[in-house]
Amino acid sequence: MTISRKTLFKCLLALPAFLFLLVPTLLGKLGPKPWKTLLVHSGYCTIGLLAFVLILTPLSKFLPKLRLKRYRRTTGITVFLYASFHLMCVLIKTIQKKGGLPLDYFFHPVVYTGLGAYMILLLLTVTSNDWSVRTLGYIYWKRLHRFVYVAEGLLFIHIFQKSTLWALVIFIPLVAIQLLGKLRECR
Repeated sequence: MTISRKTLFKCLLALPAFLFLLVPTLLGKLGPKPWKTLLVHSGYCTIGLLAFVLILTPLSKFLPKLRLKRYRRTTGITVFLYASFHLMCVLIKTIQKKGGLPLDYFFHPVVYTGLGAYMILLLLTVTSNDWSVRTLGYIYWKRLHRFVYVAEGLLFIHIFQKSTLWALVIFIPLVAIQLLGKLRECR
């Protein structure tokens, strides 16, 4: 029995959920505030996979034989699933802590930058199919999907407000790889 590359890749995309979300939950290692721990872990899984999907195109220019671009759609949809779990953890934690969702909660900069990025990811996920490409036309579909860079900026601000160090550790290499890919494209 052989495992296809696509199946193996999907298993690799599930690995962060297994290692950082499921295993600690099953082993009871989430600490005294389980939803807060899941919130943090799911956030880092989301941003890690988003960084990965954003470097697939520049990496494909350096490693064309690997044909990495074919994994963008699957990875992008997985990013949205992780982001949805992260949002669910935020809502549950807030409801537990405050007894509901007060309206002023949504006006905090960390929340609205995260929600803005989430809405962009939702739009991109809904249009990540062949039907949308045909209906919108490739040029308009491509322009729409470039909003992922707006989501990247919003998520940088989102993380920067919580942890400056992690924001820089994640985004400096990501932006450097993206710029190298653009430089290679210009040649």
